Amino acid sequence: MLIIDGGFARAYQPTTGIGGYTLLYNSYGLQLVTLQPFTTRAKAIAELSDIVTTKRIVEQAIARKTVAETDVGTKLKAQVTQLLALLKTD
Repeated sequence: MLIIDGGFARAYQPTTGIGGYTLLYNSYGLQLVTLQPFTTRAKAIAELSDIVTTKRIVEQAIARKTVAETDVGTKLKAQVTQLLALLKTD
């Protein structure tokens, strides 16, 4: 997973209309998430609102990558092989 997060200074929010962005890359694909400007804590509590986002799929993965297909998955498989070998050496 790769996340690039950028917030816009309050001075730019009227021009851009957004409070920031997050670029996500995970097993679902590449997504660009825009964040609405945060006003005040009191307003968020009064309106029971949370962070308001709009998600746009830039590139959708045809087939999701599983943990087994990653570097971490390869290391985990090697550890399983080693552990199974230890069990057989009784």
